[in-house]
Amino acid sequence: MIQDSGAALRLISNPASDCIGAHDNASRANVARIFALSPRQAELLWSLVDTGALRDAAVSAGISYVSARNILAEIKVKLGLDTIPLIVGQVLAISDHHAGPTQLHDLFGLSDRQFAIARAVAIRKSRAEIAGSLHLSESVIDAEMKNIHLILGTGNAAEVVRIVSAALDHPSVDAEPEITTLDGHMLPAAAIDHGGRRIAYSDYGPAGGKPVLILHSTITARAPPTRLVRVLAARGFRVLAIDRPGFGGTDPAADWSSLYRPASDDVAAVCAALGIAHIDLVARGSGQAAVCLAHHHPDLVARAVLVNPTPAIDHTPHDRGPLGIVKRRFAANPGVIELMIRTLARFATATRMRDGMIRSYRDSPPDLALAEGDPQFVADYLRATRDFARGRIRGYVEEQRAWATGFDVEPLPGKAQWRIVQGAHYILHAPDAAIAYWQPRLPDTPVRRIADAGQMLAYSHPEIVAEALAEA
Repeated sequence: MIQDSGAALRLISNPASDCIGAHDNASRANVARIFALSPRQAELLWSLVDTGALRDAAVSAGISYVSARNILAEIKVKLGLDTIPLIVGQVLAISDHHAGPTQLHDLFGLSDRQFAIARAVAIRKSRAEIAGSLHLSESVIDAEMKNIHLILGTGNAAEVVRIVSAALDHPSVDAEPEITTLDGHMLPAAAIDHGGRRIAYSDYGPAGGKPVLILHSTITARAPPTRLVRVLAARGFRVLAIDRPGFGGTDPAADWSSLYRPASDDVAAVCAALGIAHIDLVARGSGQAAVCLAHHHPDLVARAVLVNPTPAIDHTPHDRGPLGIVKRRFAANPGVIELMIRTLARFATATRMRDGMIRSYRDSPPDLALAEGDPQFVADYLRATRDFARGRIRGYVEEQRAWATGFDVEPLPGKAQWRIVQGAHYILHAPDAAIAYWQPRLPDTPVRRIADAGQMLAYSHPEIVAEALAEA
């Protein structure tokens, strides 16, 4: 049922209506292009933004209310959103001319009070001083600081100072810390120079442990799931994580013609620098990266566990949810990928990321439970995706472009010591379709299905991942 949430919508749309007027043709064209809107869909959408109610939008667009309801249903499908306020909020967020007094708050995804506290922390005010200036108790300041740490992905006041000071161009900006903390998760930050490029990695040690590399997914940088690191470490593994080219702290590749060749060579370079002759893999969605690494450096890779590996585009006929909508748009028009990602990344605040996860996971109970009730997962995921909001998207763009244009991998037989672990509630692709894709490419690799797991299996079931690696 389509609801005309006019009152709630006006609270969202009216403050920005003056910023997105009829003269903003480039902004409107970009939104239409990103979501593949027809002229009549685009006209109704912008009328909806300008008027704040579906009936008024129908009048403005010169169509009947029944026609407006039908067109709105089409718009909802293309945007992957259910309600008018969500649709208008998304459009306002990605419009080039969206500005105003809340823009700085959106940068952090904080409430007014949380931002005031974070700003006070950034200029080195004490807890008592902050409480006094805001007329709040110190216990309220403590409670809000916990929320601020969760949203910003910080572990202490010093990190809040660094993040907020940098954003506000405060004169006391500090350099990037060598080690950052997230709810007890130390993220070691290291880098090597390889051929004039910087390769960023984390080495959790110990030096005598069995090396295992956690390959990040296409939509995150290297920061791995906290619980997975701990479980692997308890089993005697030395966990490493490396940003692929164009992700996080690693420089983009000079040549993207062979998609995963630069990433494979980066892994080999880091392993050589650390004196590692053989390494196991845990690939979170990035099965192609794991297979290409084994092809390019066969003597380096030992065992591997592919967690929910992504199939090629021809084997993904049933993309679901908002993320599925986005990926299908990529497939339909690869030329729009960079425009769409750069536009969305500018507004990828913590609050929007978390709300987006909840919307995306609504059809996957295990994933939804993580997004709604597991602060460690939320903090981990926000940390892993933070670099996209900072504009570091080149690696994501190139990998998505390759996927959308049919990138595939050569078969890799003889990998009986590898494992595929597939969640039954995977939200982007049908699990059976993913398995059907991978079995011919890894014909000797056993597959294990996890009935109570979803897309975020590596976060929710770290013990299963570790067990699969140990038994390989």
